Amino acid sequence: MDVQNVGINFYTGVLTSTVPCLWSIIEQLLVGVERQNSSIPDDCIKRLSLFVDLKECVSALPESRLSSLYCFLLHRTMTYLSRSLSVLGLGIAIANLPLLSPTLPTLAQPVSAASQSQAPQGNSLFQIRQNGKIGFINRSGQAVIPPQYEDGHNFSEGLAVAKSGEKYGYVNPQGQWVIKPQFELAEDFSEGLAAAMINDQLGYINPAGQWVIKPQFFLVGPFSEGMARVLVGKKYGFINRQGQVVIPAQYSLAHDFSNGLAKVQLNGRVGFINQAGQTVIAPQFYEASPFREGLAAVETNQKWRYIQTNGQFAHSAQFDRAWAFSDGLGLVRIGLKYGYIDKAGQWVITPRFDRAGSFSEGKAWVTVGNKQGYINKTGAFVISPRFDEASNFNQGLALIKMGGREGYVNPSGQIVWQSP
Repeated sequence: MDVQNVGINFYTGVLTSTVPCLWSIIEQLLVGVERQNSSIPDDCIKRLSLFVDLKECVSALPESRLSSLYCFLLHRTMTYLSRSLSVLGLGIAIANLPLLSPTLPTLAQPVSAASQSQAPQGNSLFQIRQNGKIGFINRSGQAVIPPQYEDGHNFSEGLAVAKSGEKYGYVNPQGQWVIKPQFELAEDFSEGLAAAMINDQLGYINPAGQWVIKPQFFLVGPFSEGMARVLVGKKYGFINRQGQVVIPAQYSLAHDFSNGLAKVQLNGRVGFINQAGQTVIAPQFYEASPFREGLAAVETNQKWRYIQTNGQFAHSAQFDRAWAFSDGLGLVRIGLKYGYIDKAGQWVITPRFDRAGSFSEGKAWVTVGNKQGYINKTGAFVISPRFDEASNFNQGLALIKMGGREGYVNPSGQIVWQSP
């Protein structure tokens, strides 16, 4: 008997039959990855046995904030499983399955696109990892906060999540604790509030560490355009900054507001609502990106197209995969090759790359063969393909990996910092 396969089959069966919010958790993981403008293999998205194949999915992506995101979602999933199965005495057994102890990514984490607009260019700090500890450098590669934290995020709105011992808190750009480590989990500040966990419940704190919305939720999102998605029971709704539910929990999945609309799912189909909770674009798509720059990519009839905020198709162009617009260009895939279009659906850079990311700060990482480099908006290489892994430029630097060593590269192609 293949014990490992029996364990995997049992675990997969338990997940699909006893965890109603599992796909919600999986979707949050995929959305988090999507925010890094990464190309996710379609077959990975559709597999029910996500946690069996998670390492495969992650290994196909540029490493970014996946470590902390994965830990967070795995923690929430296992909490839900333990609660659901404790009556049967199965929670502990499942939590101890070997396949739930993957090796997590340790690549230093770039500043996210969301926080990119929050921090002044002159004060940007970038996370590094040395000897298992997290620290921060400036754009010149000089250490500003020596590696000392067990885990952490990049700075957002002037504060960074950092872990000391088993608890999370927040530090300022001088490395001083502004909010002492006290949380089981903590997320970045967004619009002046950050999600944090106490006693296995999530709420929101202000930059002084005071609870603005008391811990009461199982899953939450960041505040975006004045609202945040929260899981109430088995459905998602939205709260305002006072913690009041302003859009009742009724959706199987929900995403952050962007361009005035939020992607939601009902009865297995995706549509968009406005901030009044009114359905603007009826759920009809298998999948969709958030609205960016006035357009959203949607999957319909096994092809991807772009729609406007009124739900009308922007043009007739169709693709095998498409992503949200960024820097005026949309990343799309035809067959196995990636290219870029403008908002009229015209090719700006024809499909010729093996993998690619969306444009950020005028550049996009692309893969040719087994190496990655950066192109400009004409498709010309400005940094030749020589990296094993690359990520978006954020605040003037991009995270790369070369020869097993992590580092940061500047727009001129110079490596300003590299791990020992």
